[in-house]
Amino acid sequence: MVVDRGSSKHGPLRDEIMAHETVGLVRSGRDTRLEEWRSTEPTGERHDEDTAHPDAARLRAAPASAATRAASTAAGSAPAGMTPLELDDRSELARWLGRAVFPAEREEIMDHLRHQHAPDWAVGRVAAAPPDVQFTSVGELWRAMRSASAAY
Repeated sequence: MVVDRGSSKHGPLRDEIMAHETVGLVRSGRDTRLEEWRSTEPTGERHDEDTAHPDAARLRAAPASAATRAASTAAGSAPAGMTPLELDDRSELARWLGRAVFPAEREEIMDHLRHQHAPDWAVGRVAAAPPDVQFTSVGELWRAMRSASAAY
């Protein structure tokens, strides 16, 4: 007689259904659903302009404090003057882009984002980058987008 010592909170049919629901997430390493409400697990991402971060409006207006700059410089993750909201947005953009897209020009990057079903805010931010410039990294792209938006 064979004894199954595994966890049996669900029957085999429910296990198959649950495995099928998450196969895209397991294979790609990210959520594959276009609408967040269809996801089996919430992503925790909210990129509404002023609800992405509890203090979004304040963070956009205020430059980074000395403590924030020191912490980000010590971690080696962000240049001086970058707000926590900008850091989150840059990280999210990097997640959507990956390394394979570079080197590329603005239009190629925007096409890649659309193909990946990236959020509209990401495509809109990249649209602010100058055209006909070859970008080799997310950092280079981000600096170009910041300087282009500061010029307006």
